[in-house]
Amino acid sequence: MNPLRNAVNRTLLALTGAALLAGGGWLALGGSGTADRLPGWWPRPEDGTVLLDRARLADWRAEDWWTPAVVAGTAAALLLCLTWLLAQPRRGGDRRLPLAGPRLTLRSRALADAVARRAEATPGVARAHVRLPAGPKRSRARVRLLLEPGAAPGPVLRRLTHGPLDEARASLAPHPVRTEVRLGARAARRERRTR
Repeated sequence: MNPLRNAVNRTLLALTGAALLAGGGWLALGGSGTADRLPGWWPRPEDGTVLLDRARLADWRAEDWWTPAVVAGTAAALLLCLTWLLAQPRRGGDRRLPLAGPRLTLRSRALADAVARRAEATPGVARAHVRLPAGPKRSRARVRLLLEPGAAPGPVLRRLTHGPLDEARASLAPHPVRTEVRLGARAARRERRTR
């Protein structure tokens, strides 16, 4: 996640939490049961009062600025929330990987698809799925392979390491690529005899 976006998110969450805590504390501790035990500086509502009574609300509604202010404030809050939501990165989305040249990047999904196609062309591999959740300085490749029946895992892993994975490392050099490979085997199908 972007450090600036991370800081903004934490600040907004902290401010929202502080406002809710202060409002909840004022409402909970301002009641008649706990008002006698509070310090003198604590703001206390008088007994029988509400935050916004009907008469005050009716007075505000009679003002010319009330309706446009409520509509504009609600629309601004909605736009801010939508902008904040859309600015968040999607988990597992397509990210940009840094390349060796200045300002050169590569979409992680494009590289993952290329590595998966090359892995599927490796003898002994039936299917391959590759994910590249990458950070700005370090990349990690998660490879899942489904082996053909009877394929030996050792030679397939060596061909994969010295083929598609070495090509991916060369593409992302000088940034290191950590690779995690999971192997599975396809069960051999039994032929049915027909009489």
